[in-house]
Amino acid sequence: MHPVRFTRFVSRYVPHRRMDCLCFGAPMLHHEERPGRTVYHFRPGQIFGVLWWRRFSHDCQHRAVAVVQALAVDQPGHDLPSVHGPVAVHAIADQHGPAGQDGAVDGLLDLMEDLKNRGKKLETLPAAFWTDATHKILLHPLLADSPTAE
Repeated sequence: MHPVRFTRFVSRYVPHRRMDCLCFGAPMLHHEERPGRTVYHFRPGQIFGVLWWRRFSHDCQHRAVAVVQALAVDQPGHDLPSVHGPVAVHAIADQHGPAGQDGAVDGLLDLMEDLKNRGKKLETLPAAFWTDATHKILLHPLLADSPTAE
């Protein structure tokens, strides 16, 4: 029997320049390696959300958010920044420009916050929920302009 291998997410914070953080999840364990850097360990099958943020010159920024599921070491999956081990990506959005512009990342983060405020444990929601929600968020501007939108 093989020992369980964890998928690791390394959270990093560099003031005013970079942030990779855990949006939600119930890691099996975590520890701070040094100030501004925390390592979270997830068992295969666990769902968690991550946010990447980069600030560039002239107040330009890039943000991306993803909802992923840790996979066993021998399963094929995606490689993502700061995630060590294969993952299935169930939702992903990215956004360039200033925060608060009601883009896909803002919409997904708002949904996460709303669900948390209503007492939902985001890591227990099925993967299909995140895929469907992201599709709606990404398509919302197109649906709003459609003459058949309700």
